[in-house]
Amino acid sequence: MQEYKLVITRSGVETGQVALKAKHLSIGRDQASDITLDDASVSRQHAQLIRVKDSYYLEDLDSTNGTQRNHRLITKHVLKHSDEIRIGGFTLYFVMEEEGDLSEPDAPPEPLSEPASTPELENRPIAAAAVNANRVQLPKTARLRFFRGPNAGRTEVLGRGLYTIGKPGGEVAAIARRPQGFFLLHIGGERYPRINNHEVDSVAGVKLNEADVVEVGDNLAEITFS
Repeated sequence: MQEYKLVITRSGVETGQVALKAKHLSIGRDQASDITLDDASVSRQHAQLIRVKDSYYLEDLDSTNGTQRNHRLITKHVLKHSDEIRIGGFTLYFVMEEEGDLSEPDAPPEPLSEPASTPELENRPIAAAAVNANRVQLPKTARLRFFRGPNAGRTEVLGRGLYTIGKPGGEVAAIARRPQGFFLLHIGGERYPRINNHEVDSVAGVKLNEADVVEVGDNLAEITFS
């Protein structure tokens, strides 16, 4: 079952997460809004989310400063996983994930009708391949070991849905935890973050692999998984 949420950030710092369950949610500066963004750059009734079957639509409500999806102004648009929404001084990330994917470990596979060591099982490669394809093990935890920057010498455990690196007003990036793994995204600053000395300029981010070296401004760190 799909679950939906918004990860809310401001100046590159995560300020909260909102689970999306209702069919209609209002977004604005008004305290009566379902999602309140308290900033003068946000209109009182700025935007709304509408759920239609298994999709959420983002609609701007003729706001003063507009609503952006992936750096483009929109009036109404269906949201996709990892979409970046900009409302005033806030950046929100739309996340879709399978229920329990980020918290509970995978259940053990169902036992097969015959022991794995029997010759009969060896003669069933198609069935065995299908089982293996459905049991892909993704990392549940990531760690950043910093070599350079304010956190040099420290190891940070990425226990949140979104972990930010960098200083507000400078180069800022985020590591987003998704059902497919961990992704590095550019949040702000003139210089893009780098993975193994290659720039990350994709709006959707770039998937991180074991022992990748991440560079964000003055920060240099290695990522490992478990």
